[in-house]
Amino acid sequence: MKVLFIVPEIRLDTAPNHFPFWAGILAAIVEQKGGQVGILDLNALRDKYDGNVVPTQKIIEEISSEKWDLVGMGGLTTTYARIKQIAPLVRKYAPDSMFVGGGGWSTYNPIEILQLVPELDLIVIGEGEETFSELYDEVNNGSKDFAKVDGLCYRDENTEFKFSGPRALISDLDTVPFPAYDLMETEIYFKYSSLNLSAASFNSKRRVSTVWERGCPRGCTFCSHNGMSRIDLQNIYGEGDRKAGEKLVRISDKENDTFQLPARWPTPEYAVNNVKLLVEKFNVDFVSVLDENMTSNLKWTQQFCDLYTSEGLDKTVKWGTLGDAPSVAVKPEIIQTMKDAGCEYISFGFESASDKVLNEDIQKGQLRKHLQMTVDTIKKARMTPITTFMIGNAHENINDLMETVDFWIQNNAEIDPFICTPYVGSPIFYNNQDFLLQQYDSKLKMIADGKFNVSPDIIKKWKLEALDKFMTECGDATKYTATVSQYYTIPELIVIKEFMYKQDTRRLLQMAHNKFDETGLPQWKHDEKWSHYCEVCSSKKHLEKTVNYVTNN
Repeated sequence: MKVLFIVPEIRLDTAPNHFPFWAGILAAIVEQKGGQVGILDLNALRDKYDGNVVPTQKIIEEISSEKWDLVGMGGLTTTYARIKQIAPLVRKYAPDSMFVGGGGWSTYNPIEILQLVPELDLIVIGEGEETFSELYDEVNNGSKDFAKVDGLCYRDENTEFKFSGPRALISDLDTVPFPAYDLMETEIYFKYSSLNLSAASFNSKRRVSTVWERGCPRGCTFCSHNGMSRIDLQNIYGEGDRKAGEKLVRISDKENDTFQLPARWPTPEYAVNNVKLLVEKFNVDFVSVLDENMTSNLKWTQQFCDLYTSEGLDKTVKWGTLGDAPSVAVKPEIIQTMKDAGCEYISFGFESASDKVLNEDIQKGQLRKHLQMTVDTIKKARMTPITTFMIGNAHENINDLMETVDFWIQNNAEIDPFICTPYVGSPIFYNNQDFLLQQYDSKLKMIADGKFNVSPDIIKKWKLEALDKFMTECGDATKYTATVSQYYTIPELIVIKEFMYKQDTRRLLQMAHNKFDETGLPQWKHDEKWSHYCEVCSSKKHLEKTVNYVTNN
């Protein structure tokens, strides 16, 4: 059986940085089964076309080069627009192949994706290794009884959309094969080894990326995990109704005699062996561990560091990863442990320095004091704090924004914040779905306000079209899409983002003073505690003193 995996381009404003893990792992599974497999990595191959997308003719040539039995295409939500462009080519030039979608771009709303990308035959939901393995066997045997394979959404013979049974998350990640690195465009990725996050990553010549963790123990409302956590599965199978989805996931728990954890890791031995393999095959000098939150599993991280050091890798292969502030607050010494084991950087998602926003909107379980403790701990270990922040959270007002800018000023930090993006699959998407879609079709807002009476079928059609527009705009996490903010419009957030980056509190607070509601009252009124940053307030006080002086004299 012949299988082709297509990796779409992503974030064309940056170089290709990370191996396509999903394609490599699934390719390894095909090889284990004795099949023939190829990876068309458009994200890497764009390097041959001056950093632009791969020409259509080249894609046609690659698809037409073999008679593929199965073509799979995956990626994050940010690849949606490009996948929609490529899908018709797959259907036209590999007409007899089974065309399968998978990954974050299609996992969370598979029925809508099958409607918006009609060339697809079916979608693998969430974690794909076991589902794909069984699907491969089913196609190889000449059968199309998709109901037998858990973890699918597909069209039946009547073109109705159906789900097979829920797929339990993989309990033993050591069973996942290492990616088929030999099939990847490794030299293109090595060409862009330099990563400006630490001295060692910047000077690296053979840097690779890897990922071991699946899911995350934190419940951040803006985040999704590619269908690889329990919370994801509850949302997917409940189609946004978490309680309905939870019932199905519990049935899956019972059938598989397991409890599907929100976050899972392979053994530290698996992770270290992965690095040793990369050293053996490619003589790598730096590893970017893209785990969502390595420090959240303190026991695992300690064991990994101990083993990494005992194997002597700490001296030859430096590494960096991601962590979170609450875990550092519990065990600050883990930072020094990681550094001693060769860790060069740890990136933290701080999101906001406002306790109100952190509690109400982010819900990661961290507060400003945790952020400060983490910064101090990182500096004590003589590492550079790397943090990310976002603005445009639902309940974030001018006082919350000032809390964040004040934190940057107090810590002499230069931060360019993201504008909060409510990606499909995140809690803030499900909680604000109608509000988000109304930003792409004003008719939906007018209908919601009761100004017009339109049939449910037409409303459903318009919502699908609005969803398509929204997902098409999600091509770059640094750009704006829709907003969940109850205070600011997208144009206002763009200006606020610039003022905050420059720590221009004068203009930020001037802007606040000039914003009024329909009754003429200040809409962005700031607290007295920020008056020392505010030129308007200081000018008013100066004038009051001057007027009083003149009047009294």
